[in-house]
Amino acid sequence: IAYLSLDQFESDDGVKRFEAVLPEILKAKGLVLDVRRNGGGNSDNGLLVLSYLSREPIATSAGYVRVDDAVVRAQAGPHILWEQRLWGGEQKFSKARKDVYTGPVAVLTSAMTYSAAEDFAVAFRGMKRGIIVGEATGGSTGQPLMVDLPGGGSGRICVKRDTYPDGTPFVGIGVPPDVEAHPTVASVRSGADPVLERAVAELQRR
Repeated sequence: IAYLSLDQFESDDGVKRFEAVLPEILKAKGLVLDVRRNGGGNSDNGLLVLSYLSREPIATSAGYVRVDDAVVRAQAGPHILWEQRLWGGEQKFSKARKDVYTGPVAVLTSAMTYSAAEDFAVAFRGMKRGIIVGEATGGSTGQPLMVDLPGGGSGRICVKRDTYPDGTPFVGIGVPPDVEAHPTVASVRSGADPVLERAVAELQRR
């Protein structure tokens, strides 16, 4: 079973690493993609990895932004308007690949899985290419606006609302796993990884 940790989508390093080891992945009887420590970045980097798992177009998460229309408010219209924005111009991602991995796949998630990594989990679930193992993701919307605070601190406010392609929200909820598994105090002390072990067991069972 092949294992690859994708700890960030800020750059395309993870995509390049995946492509570098693709010949080995293609020989594997199962694949584990670990985004438990991935705080996000550019969603396209995650989608580029997923494009090696299917030849079908990939449905992506939907993004909505708040529109401030003073005219509508003056006419006693809705106080808050949400407009759907399709970054990249489409809600389905497609990238032709010569080689596609068709074996069983497990994606590992945790409460530290955020932003573009959550888009990755949402798209993977929609592909029906395998299972998500671990814990629910952080439940963020991504695209933070940085705000300076008194005393030298700073804060981040998310300025868009993301959902599953069908409109189901995951903000404040997270993307739940298909198979729940958690690290324990004992596993941390011993260096064991019960989440990865459970994912491997599930892939072997399938």
